[in-house]
Amino acid sequence: MTFRTLAFATLAASVMALSACATEEGYRQHMSLELGRSTDDVLVRWGAPQNRTTMSNGREMWSYTKTTVDEQAGYYRDESREVKRTFTDKDGKTKTETITETFPVWEPPRVYRSTCSTRFVIGGGRVEDVTFEGDGCVAEELS
Repeated sequence: MTFRTLAFATLAASVMALSACATEEGYRQHMSLELGRSTDDVLVRWGAPQNRTTMSNGREMWSYTKTTVDEQAGYYRDESREVKRTFTDKDGKTKTETITETFPVWEPPRVYRSTCSTRFVIGGGRVEDVTFEGDGCVAEELS
């Protein structure tokens, strides 16, 4: 294994270990802490909503959508393959030898997008309900 391959494998394992702590359940736990907060608290913590809708029961729904873009740089990885070669030696005997070849393979850059839409139902100046959807709705779980 070359240094470049080892470095990439270490980086990938670190990223997966860190992202393994962020789950949808963690996001649900964090959003449950928003219940009962005042609208002023929501505005301070989340900013102005991207969309405000008045519901039929007089309450408001505040919507926030966040898109995260992660880029992975391109890199070379080593790939090996076995090649069998059959030949006739100087004594006229047919022989087969196996050679392992290692060569670099370019992995192009990749872009990963994730989105999280979070909606707060506001009534009486307080958060009454929170719903969310999307693959980007993850957070570290509370202990």
